[in-house]
Amino acid sequence: MPEAEQVFIATETEEETEQKGKKIPRRAEQAVDFLDETQQRAAAAYLAYIEAERQLEEAYKDQEGLAEKAYGEAVEQARKSCEETIAQDRKLYEDTISQARQAYEETTARALKTREEAERKARQVHNQTLERTWIVFTKARK
Repeated sequence: MPEAEQVFIATETEEETEQKGKKIPRRAEQAVDFLDETQQRAAAAYLAYIEAERQLEEAYKDQEGLAEKAYGEAVEQARKSCEETIAQDRKLYEDTISQARQAYEETTARALKTREEAERKARQVHNQTLERTWIVFTKARK
C-alpha cells in the first residue's frame, strides 16, 4: 500500500500543482490586466494632455490674433482721427487767414480812403490858404 499512497500523494501533488498553476495565472492575469488598464488610462491621460496643450496653444494664437487685430484697428482709428484733425485745423487755418486777409484789405481800404480824404481836405485848405495869400498879396500891391 505504500505504493498506492505514493501514487495518491503524487496525484494529489500534481493536482495541487495544477490548481496552483491555474491560480497563479489568474492573479498574474489580473495584475497584467490591471497594468494594461493603468497603461491605457495613462496613455489616454497623456493624449488628453497633448490635446489640451494643443487647444491652449490655439487659444493663445487666437488671443494673439485678436490682440493684433484690435491693435491694428486702434492704430487705424488713431490715423484717421489725426488726419481728420489735421484737415479741420488746415480748414480753420485757411479760414482764419482768409478772414485776416479780408480784415487787412478792409482796414487798408479804410486807411487809404481816410488818407485820401485827409489829403483832399489838406489840399482844399492849402488851396484856400494860397488863394487868401494871393488875395492879400494882390491887395497889398495895389
